[in-house]
Amino acid sequence: MNTLSTSVGGSAADLSGIWDFTFLKTPLDALKVSKLRFDSCAAVPGCFDFLPQCRMLRGTGVYRRQVTCGGEMILTSEGLGLRGAFFWDGKKIGSTEFPFTLEKFRFDAGAPGPHELIIAVNNEFDDSPGSLFRRNYDFYAHGGIYRPVSIAPVQPIELETLQVIPLDAKKGEVEVTVVLTGKTAKLGSAALRWDDGVFTDTLKLKNGRGKGVFRVPDPKVWSPETPDLHTVTVKVKEQEFSATFGIRVITISKGKLLLNGKALKIAGTNRHDAHPDFGYAVPDEIRLRDLLTLKHQGFNCIRGCHYPQSGAFLDMCDRLGMMVWEESLGWGNRAEVGDPLFRERQIRQTAMMARKSINHPCVIMWGCLNECASETPEGRELVKMLIETLHKADPSRPVTFGSNRSTRDICMDLVDIISFNTYPCWYGGSEDQYFDKEGLYKSLQVLVDFASTPEYKNKPLFISEIGAEAIPGNHSGMRWSEEYQASLLSEAMRYVLESKRCTGIFLWQFCDIRTYISCNCQSRPGGFNRKGMVEGNRNPKPSFREVGKVIAEFFAKKAAK
Repeated sequence: MNTLSTSVGGSAADLSGIWDFTFLKTPLDALKVSKLRFDSCAAVPGCFDFLPQCRMLRGTGVYRRQVTCGGEMILTSEGLGLRGAFFWDGKKIGSTEFPFTLEKFRFDAGAPGPHELIIAVNNEFDDSPGSLFRRNYDFYAHGGIYRPVSIAPVQPIELETLQVIPLDAKKGEVEVTVVLTGKTAKLGSAALRWDDGVFTDTLKLKNGRGKGVFRVPDPKVWSPETPDLHTVTVKVKEQEFSATFGIRVITISKGKLLLNGKALKIAGTNRHDAHPDFGYAVPDEIRLRDLLTLKHQGFNCIRGCHYPQSGAFLDMCDRLGMMVWEESLGWGNRAEVGDPLFRERQIRQTAMMARKSINHPCVIMWGCLNECASETPEGRELVKMLIETLHKADPSRPVTFGSNRSTRDICMDLVDIISFNTYPCWYGGSEDQYFDKEGLYKSLQVLVDFASTPEYKNKPLFISEIGAEAIPGNHSGMRWSEEYQASLLSEAMRYVLESKRCTGIFLWQFCDIRTYISCNCQSRPGGFNRKGMVEGNRNPKPSFREVGKVIAEFFAKKAAK
């Protein structure tokens, strides 16, 4: 058994490593932790359904390790799935129903010394209306602790919020919000330090809360070309709390999306934070390699589909200047959009996502409810709730969602940005076996015309999904071939980049991913969605190179003007 040593006055300790493990065909609510027998080991982070004894099975994976500490502690789980329960010395200290979501649990660890921590994770499908992860979702429902787990002693004063909202990029003006808990009654102010400077600014506090506008000394503007970052440190008594942020402002004007006053043209792709060998516990080395590969091909934005992204991934995007559309968990939700519990959970997890990622300059827009029933009154009600939730949590970023309801959608007046998921020349329509460029352009023009009507013309327009599956090695030139996919994606990219009405495009998708557990997998060869421009192991298909050429040609012409 592993041993971790922390002290009451120490900092957070990362619990990543090899834990004791066992797999059971037992639901979480029936688990008897006192009677468990641990007969194997598993990595944290990791997906247990890649282990040989429970490969692709549904059930409960139980992780155990020893932690040496005592007193009041905070356990942080950065994301697991599909649901989890946390036990300390056999007593339950918390649970979560929110996959991919950062959660914190405060508890009394007892006397200093060795203690037993158990995390039980269940990946069985919950088919009740309130379930956030449903069996028809077009991405695999892995079980495991996807992201790091850490533990830290409770401090006399704890930081709940340190939020920095850029107001003016040129002046370096930002709004800082601080929320502290604990012994805050006698705190009248906090000292602020920028980057490596000294504590020069003061933020007034009342009941541990404060908000103020400040100017960052020697401000550097964040952009894809100059991804400069700043740090603010807040000091109260002898404790210090820091946050990294970027100075950049996102606005909308006359149908354009502006970054620091300059109109953006988005050459983007959808990317699942997944890998065929690691599931959602993607090693940082692979994440970084993905980002560098995409930047090398000219892509400037990623849609993080279809769940909150990890802090580590967003940190990389901040540093590399890769813009991000981040969205909360949802896919193809229909009848459940009217369910009270589903709505409550959607609102909670969406607000939690915004709070987690608000300081990341790479995140330029929020999203929610991919391909929901947005042509129905019930769907409209929920879309409205979530847009209001995001605007309340963060008024500085625009909000959108990927709609596949085309001109039947009744929610386009609610969003800041119109985004359409569309698959011409792949789903429905023509039965042609060879790529129909004219048909593609006609289909896209229908959406452009719809978004150009008086009520929508001042909203930016995205093609948020478009693509075709390509089986590696199929060179017939017809549907399912690598050549067919290359033609469709490169022409879709060219159409959008050259369109004066379109702000950008997110191709579906970066890499092949594992999907579906149900009989729907028969429509996905080998249980994979193979619309990726690269294979699951990241070997590029011809489409990746062809799309890269289109992007390079467009931005070279733009720079030459």
